[in-house]
Amino acid sequence: MTENEEKALLDMEQSSLTNFGDGSRDGVPEIIRTSPPPSPFFSAILAAFQPAVYDDEEDAWRSHLNQLMADSDGSCAVYTFHVFSSLFKCIKKKFCSLTCDAAGYLGDSLRGIGTKFVSSSQMLTSCSECPTLFVDAETLLTCGLLEGLKFSVLELQEYLDTYNDRKEAAISWLDNCKATFSKGPDNGVITCQPGDAEEKQLELCQRLYKLHFQLLLLFQSYCKLIGQIHDVSSTPELLNMSKELSDLKKNLKEATLTLTAEPACEKDALSEPSFTSSEAAIQSMLDCLKGNDLAAALRQIRKCRSVWPNDIFGSSSEDEIHTLLNIYFRHQTLGQTGTFALVDSNQNLSEICNKLMELNLEIRDMIRRAQSYRLKTTFLPDSSVPSTSL
Repeated sequence: MTENEEKALLDMEQSSLTNFGDGSRDGVPEIIRTSPPPSPFFSAILAAFQPAVYDDEEDAWRSHLNQLMADSDGSCAVYTFHVFSSLFKCIKKKFCSLTCDAAGYLGDSLRGIGTKFVSSSQMLTSCSECPTLFVDAETLLTCGLLEGLKFSVLELQEYLDTYNDRKEAAISWLDNCKATFSKGPDNGVITCQPGDAEEKQLELCQRLYKLHFQLLLLFQSYCKLIGQIHDVSSTPELLNMSKELSDLKKNLKEATLTLTAEPACEKDALSEPSFTSSEAAIQSMLDCLKGNDLAAALRQIRKCRSVWPNDIFGSSSEDEIHTLLNIYFRHQTLGQTGTFALVDSNQNLSEICNKLMELNLEIRDMIRRAQSYRLKTTFLPDSSVPSTSL
């Protein structure tokens, strides 16, 4: 237990004694009929576990990386999986947008390659959700994971730096293509091209391929990091809450879909009450999560984010389901260590990586064939020019 947690626990005990004395009359303690708010200890734990809020996911990751390298007690390392998961989600979104945009600037002869690029990006988006680890700092230390985590994060950063370089190269060349020719008005694919357009498109394919391959390497590196957790997950002393939190996440996703489909009049009728404090709101959310009233928990966290933005409930841009899972996990593990939960780890990461690798190799072969064909046609004589005899 850290020094801040011990102080919070002492505050809780003093607060409980004070409330007990204030509520007595004639030596008989007054019965409190309303649920007391969560303890200061509980609130401190939740506040300490919520990562700092940044407007940009890449800024958050860079800041986290710098702090992690100086981390000696695991207090920063517990954020790593959450921060990288948010970053990777942002990367995938921009990656898919760039891929679809670039594919629209490939002509008829390269349309098949563009389709493969889009399929690759869609597969990455649908299959490769980053598993997230919920764990306390002491467990990281006792299992000897901290130093290995630091090394893996440095490796991740190397792949990320290269990915960003290749992304900028692809964007720069795409802008070059846009300045040379435009999409067709009907199907979004150009058919009439300037003389050097196909050469520019082939270069765009090359840069897109390098970008796709680098993102695959980045995902594989994160999978190796997850593998370290799997290696210690069978330790008898550890309590594994992975299934419990994974089931809760699945049910929360279903509840989110139900809320989205609700008519506006029902949403207004079911508006959540205003809370007098963030602690009372947390207790209410926990009651909803434990009572399986998940739609109410989702409504409440949205309400709290509007009342207390960038507080322990997170900002509106953050995943509300992850924040609820975080609150639930921290409450279930208050005052104890040796508990962890790996959420979204049921997907076969090796299989996903293999499928993406196969798709990337297909794209590479298609680009090579297109380049060979381009080279041959460049040196063939033009049939439209009449031959002359000597």
